[in-house]
Amino acid sequence: MQSREATQRLVSDDTLVAVDRFLGDCIRQTLRGEPIPEWPFGSDKARLAYGFSPTDEAAFEALVAARTDFHGIGLTLVASPGKLADWPAVPAEALRAASRNQSFWELGHRDVAARLIDTLTAAGAEVLVTKGTALAYSVYKTPAERRRGDSDLLVRGLPRSTVRKLMKANGFRPVADARPFQETWCATCPMGFLHMFDIHWRINASAAVAERLERGGIGSRSIALPRLAQSARGIAPTDNLILIAVNRALHRKYGYQAGEDKAFDQERLIWALDVSLLTRGFTEADWTQLLATVGESGTAPLVRALLDFGRSAIGMAIPDEVTEGLAQLEGDPVVLACTADVPGFSRTRLDLAASDTLADKLRVIGYALVPNADALHERYPHLSHWPTALLHARRISGAVSGLLLGRS
Repeated sequence: MQSREATQRLVSDDTLVAVDRFLGDCIRQTLRGEPIPEWPFGSDKARLAYGFSPTDEAAFEALVAARTDFHGIGLTLVASPGKLADWPAVPAEALRAASRNQSFWELGHRDVAARLIDTLTAAGAEVLVTKGTALAYSVYKTPAERRRGDSDLLVRGLPRSTVRKLMKANGFRPVADARPFQETWCATCPMGFLHMFDIHWRINASAAVAERLERGGIGSRSIALPRLAQSARGIAPTDNLILIAVNRALHRKYGYQAGEDKAFDQERLIWALDVSLLTRGFTEADWTQLLATVGESGTAPLVRALLDFGRSAIGMAIPDEVTEGLAQLEGDPVVLACTADVPGFSRTRLDLAASDTLADKLRVIGYALVPNADALHERYPHLSHWPTALLHARRISGAVSGLLLGRS
């Protein structure tokens, strides 16, 4: 495999667009049950179809492998018709090796997740699996195809202290970044993999966003996930589609960890694949339910953007009446603000207004006044090498400037 520097020589906007278009076509063909497109350097016709230069093919191979990893679609391609038959040995074997590792991770993750869900449910908690893991065990043929770094669980019906005691008793330990309505816990499986779980006390880590989603009934509807655990229930498919749309927008704003780097690109093909697989089973009643929930939750612009991406990236079909219905719906200003560039003080005020109890309001205030190191690194990813004390100083100076300039 070429060095990272050799790979980066190819990373122009045009090249990335072309590589992503090739990978999108691979997913498009896979969904049709057809062999993936010819490797771009397999012939002049294939190469010219994507506008690639014949130079530095080895670096191109590394770039395709890197972008496949970024998009999270490696195992889907490895399992596709043709199974990368005409791909060069280096990128094909890199994908196969990563996919084998992903499959082993999934085995361990399923066991850890099932144990946790069964434990909490037996204690009287209502546990709802959301986002990636709900998709993995509902719409993907093989759960490992839905690559992810963690599982999201909405936990209700038990005091937080009781949930924490149960998790510690079952070998889980908390990770530093505990937010007012979300905590991250981890455990190690017998194979040695570390498994992360985001425990949500509300449907979203932002109380303001959660209030709007809950207003639309998101989190109140569920389906069984027997492939995960006998007691496992996942969020309803129409509601999960909306969560994916919100999550995609938040990734653009806050970024997410991609190896050693922080990535802010929201055009990941795994999300287009998610939505395509989700909507394949939609009935007319499901589409009607989606439109109603989008309207009640104020998420129309985010859902429109997600569906438009799925259509352009992999050619997913969307009923005309759904496209027309979404075009007539407006977004809630609070949802749009919280997924855009609203200043910190404004976001805190919105979360305070949406917090139901005094305890929750105090949690919001405490998190705003004294965020932990992880939260600071998320807020200032370009300054993550700074000491925590300096990051606090940077945050305070920015807040003061905002007040003086009237931006808060």
